[in-house]
Amino acid sequence: IGSALPLTLEKSVLIPPQGGGDTEGNGRGVPNLMGTVVISPDGGRAFFAAKKDNIARGMTLDGLKLTFENTVRTTVIPLNLADLTSRIEDRFDIDNSNLPSALIFSPRGDQLFVALEGNRQVRVLDPYNGGSELARIVGTGSAPGGLLIDADRDRLYVHCILERQIEVYDIKGVLNNSDYAIRKLAAIRTVLRETLSPEILLGKRLFHSADSALSRDGYVSCAVCHPDGKSDGMVWDFTDRGEGLRKTIPLLGRAGLAHGPLHWSANFDEVQDFEHDIRGPFAGTGLMEDPHFTSGTRNSTLGDAKAGLSPSLDALAAYVASLASVNPSPFRDPTGRMTAAALRGQAHFRDPGTACSACHAGPHFTDSKISLPGDSIRPDARGVYPKAKSVRTREGFLLHDVGTVRPASGHRLNDVLPGLDTPTLKGIWQFPPYLHDGSAATLKEVLVDRNPEDRHGRTSHLRSDQIDDLIAYLMQLDEDPESGPSAPILRARLSSKSGKATLSFK
Repeated sequence: IGSALPLTLEKSVLIPPQGGGDTEGNGRGVPNLMGTVVISPDGGRAFFAAKKDNIARGMTLDGLKLTFENTVRTTVIPLNLADLTSRIEDRFDIDNSNLPSALIFSPRGDQLFVALEGNRQVRVLDPYNGGSELARIVGTGSAPGGLLIDADRDRLYVHCILERQIEVYDIKGVLNNSDYAIRKLAAIRTVLRETLSPEILLGKRLFHSADSALSRDGYVSCAVCHPDGKSDGMVWDFTDRGEGLRKTIPLLGRAGLAHGPLHWSANFDEVQDFEHDIRGPFAGTGLMEDPHFTSGTRNSTLGDAKAGLSPSLDALAAYVASLASVNPSPFRDPTGRMTAAALRGQAHFRDPGTACSACHAGPHFTDSKISLPGDSIRPDARGVYPKAKSVRTREGFLLHDVGTVRPASGHRLNDVLPGLDTPTLKGIWQFPPYLHDGSAATLKEVLVDRNPEDRHGRTSHLRSDQIDDLIAYLMQLDEDPESGPSAPILRARLSSKSGKATLSFK
């Protein structure tokens, strides 16, 4: 097996945010989760699609509420290959759509096929006429994520990832621009044995779905902000939800409620509370029956339990609970062990003098729990909490004010925000920026610049090299034990005997 040719970066092309106003058919936003890049058959332009995050909109930022159609949108962005430039005016939105997952050109280049993950659709667009729609396939299998055109047979193959099948469509009339009706010919199974339980598979499909129960007009799904359970890295203005500026929290490794209540302000005590987002900001019809949702105090996020009342909502919670591991840190040494710098940093982390492990405690590196014993600390008649670093809410949740709460941090459930829920530190290498409002670009900013009066760990006495060691430790935290026993190294050997190739691992 020969060595791969080295690749060098020739040029980086900045894809700037789109400004202007928000309309029913277009809107502002930062291109994010940019996916497949396809080159037009004439070689003149490359096209890629992205979700467009409207992080400039919100009651704190510009005085406008986020809406179901102006929070995230789908945009297609052309790139001129002659001079590697991209003009905002050449972009076009795909209305009423969710998460573009694959693109492919027709053989002549006059049509652009776009798979839309959450809508279970493939749309055929005119890339040279503002993306005007020519045809569409509605009701593919769950999560279409791959496209292939067989020009010899006039076939389109759609890989429906969560349906575990490839669907075959007759597109002869479309390619000839004579008949835009598309006929399904076959569905080919791709999985012989499903490894997910039926409940978790259903939950995963719902997580990636933007159908009417979950989102009005097909814009929003859980996966749109949590791709593969991760974070989109964006900071959203949730002031109109009774909160404030909030960075998307990754779901990986949290196993649902294993790390305590959900969100920075601990405003959900069960995954099923996302029914409020589905019915509210997403403007979906909901996964619960209305009589269940409106009975007792269930229409409050911390009210009567929702678990057990909707199989679909429970399946969604089961999938989120299955996200029990963070990804391995690439900052460890090649054997999978922590580096010497990280082990020195571990000593600083555990030192009572820094008190990092006082809040980021235990195997989950957080002191957050669904319920803690002890009396709650409540605000006085003016709504002011006693000056304290740690506050126990009336629900028994422990929140901390480490000096990072600002006016733009807003509220908790339309009330005073006395502090924040302690996030895990596992896997944080993968998800900058940091803090609840994303205001720290690096961990050094968290430990030094955004740590007034040593409220967020006592670090002012540490030398610069000790801070670097502490950061090395934090960047290497993952699911392995902290000191990192040697990870097995997978080696492969290819041999051929009697005309048969054998691949062995050890």
